[in-house]
Amino acid sequence: MSVNKTFWTRFLSGLLYASLITVTVFYSNLSFKVLITILSIIVIKEYFNLIKNKNYIFFLFVLFFIWTPTNLIINNYLIISICFVSLISSIYCTILLFFKGEFKNSKINIFFSLLYITTSYFFMVRIHEHGTIFSPLYLFLFFSSTWVNNIFAYLIGSSFGKNKILEKISPNKTWEGFFGGFFASLTFMYFMECQFNLFNNYWILLGIMIPVLSLIGDLLQSLYKRKAKKKDSGSIIPGHGGAYDRMDSVIYSALYYYLFLKLI
Repeated sequence: MSVNKTFWTRFLSGLLYASLITVTVFYSNLSFKVLITILSIIVIKEYFNLIKNKNYIFFLFVLFFIWTPTNLIINNYLIISICFVSLISSIYCTILLFFKGEFKNSKINIFFSLLYITTSYFFMVRIHEHGTIFSPLYLFLFFSSTWVNNIFAYLIGSSFGKNKILEKISPNKTWEGFFGGFFASLTFMYFMECQFNLFNNYWILLGIMIPVLSLIGDLLQSLYKRKAKKKDSGSIIPGHGGAYDRMDSVIYSALYYYLFLKLI
């Protein structure tokens, strides 16, 4: 496939994916829940294919996290418990990434990986419901700032990237690409804040958080793919790979963005 054809395939499939997310986010809570239910099931299936293992109870977990009954959400103990479990899982997997540098298909590694993946959808729904009225901008900004970061990280990294971040895990990730995405995301966040005034001066903190968390989520998924000796988690999105390939950054970031909204 030619470079030009590869670019357009990647561009059009990415545009379709982003459009689906955007339309459902702005349309209603229900439409977004339906879409991410489908995507989450595909993501978990792709993860199972990477680790060559299956535990179907996690399909039930993710359905519960997305469709949690409203009367349970009123109970702060449930939210705090899920935050705690998700945070522990996220920290555990991050330690595997930066201090171990490898992923073994042990029960505990798989368990914590699946916990941080499945609980992330709980936080996406909570972000969508943030505020006393329907305010889809918070969730849209979460997705769009991540997309801006990833797009510019890819463009700058592929054009000028020389200094590898973690070459053994993700040979294409460079510091040049990271900072390209970093400044693009920060600039995008600045213009969105000027337009909508959602975060006051805290937009700077969020503009720093998103690129860093996106990178970790991307590298973590690369760790799983490296173990499986696969380039992509799937092939459902032409030019990009699988659903997990597209959602790895937001899956890792969702918990921290939710906590950011609650703490500001």
